Formats: sequence, C-alpha cells, structure tokens
Amino acid sequence: MTLAKTAAFIALACIPITAFSQFDYNDDLTHAVAAHYPPLIRLLITKGAKQNTQDARGDTPLMQAIRSHDREITELLLRYQPNPYLLSTTNHSAATEAVLADDPDSLKAVLMQDDQLQVAQAVGLATKLDKRRALNMFVQIYGASATYEIGHGFLDTPIKYFRLGSQVAVAFSPTGPRPDVCATPATTLLLQGKICKVDGEHVAIEWETLSNLDNTDRQCSPQRHFRVERKTDQAWDAKYLGMCGTVPGYFPSLPTSFDYRSFVIPELR
Repeated sequence: MTLAKTAAFIALACIPITAFSQFDYNDDLTHAVAAHYPPLIRLLITKGAKQNTQDARGDTPLMQAIRSHDREITELLLRYQPNPYLLSTTNHSAATEAVLADDPDSLKAVLMQDDQLQVAQAVGLATKLDKRRALNMFVQIYGASATYEIGHGFLDTPIKYFRLGSQVAVAFSPTGPRPDVCATPATTLLLQGKICKVDGEHVAIEWETLSNLDNTDRQCSPQRHFRVERKTDQAWDAKYLGMCGTVPGYFPSLPTSFDYRSFVIPELR
C-alpha cells in the first residue's frame, strides 16, 4: 500500500461511527480490498458495506482479491458469504478469476457446480491456457476423463453448455436518460439473469438484477454502484427487468434474445 493510501485509510478508520453516513460504504470496500486493508474491510462490512457490490467493470471485491492473488483477503471475504454467481461485464465469474490466477483453493470455494455454463467455461479456460493447478483441482472434483471432456467439449462446441438456468450478463448503456436508475447514455448498466430459452444459436434471458456500475448523480443515489433485484411486483419486474424473452419496458432498445457467443468470455472467443 502506498503511503498516501495508508494515510487515507487510517484517517477513514478513525472517523467516528456516527459520521459514516456520509460515505459510500460499498465504494470504500472496493478500495479497501485493492489496498489490502483487512481491518477496514471488516469494519465496512459491519457498518453495512455490501461485498457483492460491483465496480465499473462489474467485478466484485471477491473477484478483485482472487485476481490479485491476495489469499488473506479472499479468505476474509469468503467468511461473509459472497455471491459467487455474480458476473462482470465480460461474463467473468469468481471461478473464472480463480482459473486465471491458477488458484485451486479459491476455485474449489467459489465454483458453482450447479451452473453448467460456469463450470464449462472455467474448465475450458483452464484447458486452453494450460492452468495446471486449476486443472488438477477440476480432476479432483470431476475426474480426469470428465475434465478432459468438458474442457475440450466447450472449446469445440460451446453451445452445448448453454443450458436453462445458467447465469449470463450483458452490459449496455441506455439510449437516453433513465432517472429511475440514475442512468444517462454515458452510464454502464449491467443486467444479469438466467437462460430461460435456447433456440438454435440464440438464447433468451429472464433478467434477475440490474446494476448501475458508475452512477455519477449523487443526488439521485448516494451509491456509486448499486443493484436492484426482481420483486414480486409483476408490473415493476416487467418495466425494469422484463420477462422471459421480453424486453424490459424501461430499456426498449435491448434485444429479446442474444447470440450465445456474446456470453462466452473474451479469452475463449
């Protein structure tokens, strides 16, 4: 940590608890993870910081810690039950980051084995990049034959692994101001949801969450990064998230289905 960062975080940690309302806990948590400052991370989480917040790239603090090979922070964050299904703007998951870091311990902790697409992309990535430690972990979990089959199967025919229920994400900017979610055409929004229909090489998605990754209008929301989730209110859901194969009413420029290739991580395209 640089001297300037150290001084800034010490100053933040010394601020009275009653004054914390002026801070964006979530953004502070992202910076604390980057600076490797465990005491502040614990403090921010106890004061309301959501470790599932996503930064301007859609990365969670857990993804960031794994990418940085920061085992201490990774283990600390895992104690607070992060959401390993969350995806970045490039459809990277925490498992993807663990493969890229060739970190078998993190990989075992964050791999969501019920999501066949996440598993196949992770094994395919380890196979393509020859990440030996990650591959050995996959062999422990699935066996050598299955690991080979999944890895090469995804590299050869990825569409086979786009199954109902798998998580995908799409980043976009609205065509005009969207004040309900503090967005402008310069804002990056991230929709994430489950594949609900596969039709040839196209998939339809039932979106579950909508995230604003770089809110600059603090009068609209004090949070730089925030997320809204599907509710039981059907009218609300239809407006902001749509239904299976239908466009959210608030974002009419979005397609109703997507070429599956748009959800393959860049390293495997």
